[in-house]
Amino acid sequence: MRLVETRTDPKSAREPIIRAAFRVFGEGGIEATSLREVARAAGVSPALVVHHFGGKAGLVAAVDEAALREFGAAWRSGDDDDAEAREGRDLLRERATQTARVMSEMPEACRYLGRALVEGTVGSAALFRAMVDAGREEIDSLAEAGALRPDADREWATLQHFFLIWAPLSFIPLLRDALGEDLLAADQLARWVDANVALLEGGLYKGGDGKDAEGGPDR
Repeated sequence: MRLVETRTDPKSAREPIIRAAFRVFGEGGIEATSLREVARAAGVSPALVVHHFGGKAGLVAAVDEAALREFGAAWRSGDDDDAEAREGRDLLRERATQTARVMSEMPEACRYLGRALVEGTVGSAALFRAMVDAGREEIDSLAEAGALRPDADREWATLQHFFLIWAPLSFIPLLRDALGEDLLAADQLARWVDANVALLEGGLYKGGDGKDAEGGPDR
């Protein structure tokens, strides 16, 4: 198969290469996928990838950066200045729904992110820190809205939020078998949101009374 490169504007090729890397890294793994495979998926030569990114390590770093930037932009696009005026439970549900919306809009980036966090790319530590920092701000806003239990450990509430939302992305292939469809499919995203909100309302957040279905204490 002849690679198309002669008519590619080098300045315009960078973004398609990153988009292709999102897809093939997310599908096959970052370490297991060669730079040549990314180039093939992008329809360019390996030399052009090296020209833009200096090699595979530079490409991975660029994809990490793009993932963080795109997720941040997607969340900001859904912000509502009146959010603080709503009750805690409404705000919790809104934030969860917003997360599902972002994930549904960029499934390839989600799959890549799941791989990056497991494989420990150079940029994944920075991604993790940035996402935890964002989660800390989210916990603070939920606490101010009255959603967080006053005795909750905010540091661990932040980490638990992270695990509930992002850890499943690292298990997408296994979850596909367990669920019978892709985790990021619309129906599964809706179920995931409902399950997370129910868990948080009954545990970290006000509304949980510490009793089981028969009215006794949880054991």
